[in-house]
Amino acid sequence: MGRPFKDDKYPGVSSRLKSGKLVYRYRGKGKPEIRLPGRPGDPEFEAAYGRATQGQSQKAVIIDLPGRALPKTFGHAARRLETTMEWLDFDQATQQKNARLIERFLEMKVDPAYPLTWRDTPIEHLDADRLRAIIEGVFGTRRTVAKHLLVAIKKLLWVAIDVEKWIKPQDDPSLSIRVRIPKSTANPGWPMAIREKFESRHAVGTAARTCYALGFWLGNRRGDIATLEWEDLVSEEIELFDGSLVLIEAFEFRQKKNRNRHGGREVFIPVVDKLAQALEPLDRSKGGPVLRNGYGRPFAEKSLTGMMAHWNKQAGIPEGYTLHGLRRTFGTYLAECNIQARAIMEAMGHSSMTVTDAYVREANKKRMAVDIARAINEREAKRDAIKQRTPLRVIK
Repeated sequence: MGRPFKDDKYPGVSSRLKSGKLVYRYRGKGKPEIRLPGRPGDPEFEAAYGRATQGQSQKAVIIDLPGRALPKTFGHAARRLETTMEWLDFDQATQQKNARLIERFLEMKVDPAYPLTWRDTPIEHLDADRLRAIIEGVFGTRRTVAKHLLVAIKKLLWVAIDVEKWIKPQDDPSLSIRVRIPKSTANPGWPMAIREKFESRHAVGTAARTCYALGFWLGNRRGDIATLEWEDLVSEEIELFDGSLVLIEAFEFRQKKNRNRHGGREVFIPVVDKLAQALEPLDRSKGGPVLRNGYGRPFAEKSLTGMMAHWNKQAGIPEGYTLHGLRRTFGTYLAECNIQARAIMEAMGHSSMTVTDAYVREANKKRMAVDIARAINEREAKRDAIKQRTPLRVIK
């Protein structure tokens, strides 16, 4: 009888005593047993194990795909994933992020003491225990990365289950694994004191003030702010619900996020008075980008992160307040103005109500705090007034 390979160095390997000698064998799911010569670490053992995991008794077959991969391995799944319409629908940033995480996983060794990586390992050999160990190894130091890594690995498992049918859905090792991360404290909202500090340092007409005004009063992402053009500014006559007509100036554009998937969400955001004041001194006669640097050229999207940090430092603002934080501040501001959740969702271009509801909950929490304070103060004021009255004489 075979017994589990004691050190569990290689998936699918077991050992047994035969004529007083320890021998090894490999057996994949639904496959015949294959005898492995020598011992782990021996060249002949390594070569035989490599052939066995590929389902071959002799020379391995190589799948001729971009990057070349062994059949039904995670490397094979990664190459196949890149050709699916679901992958091609992702925007470039999403593709790049997942590609980095997938490559990180593929380069991981199945066991630190042996050269085999997950790239050349058949998908059927990843069980829930091994997957949990991989994710927990990252979770201990970087929870967010652990969550994203699990999502990336799930994409490879999706290829194996739904696209290629290499394994059955019930054999998905990720079914029981969940990664929960605490609410992010990055990109906090800008309190009024911080906003006033920025405004007092950077005058209207400067690139810093223009970027700040676009970031807050439009509530959009840095990619949209960097690419916003004067041609996106429109004037339109709108009929209100009461039948009256109003002429409104607004920025109308498609958001950069998810443009590859569905063309990006189209937004129509009004130019409020303070945004109009910030834009008034700018030269719009030549059209083109609204936000320009000192040389009259548009900012690169990624450079705005560093520039905002620089402008904040000039204003004496602590680190941590970002351009995306202004977007969150705008969402909270709309909720505090008692704007309906659906309207906030449309203005900010959210694809669901999840984030929008968070803004509404935050605003309602502040309103309830005001109501609580008001009720307590009124109750205590009545109590103090009663104490100051002359007490009634008790008639015996």
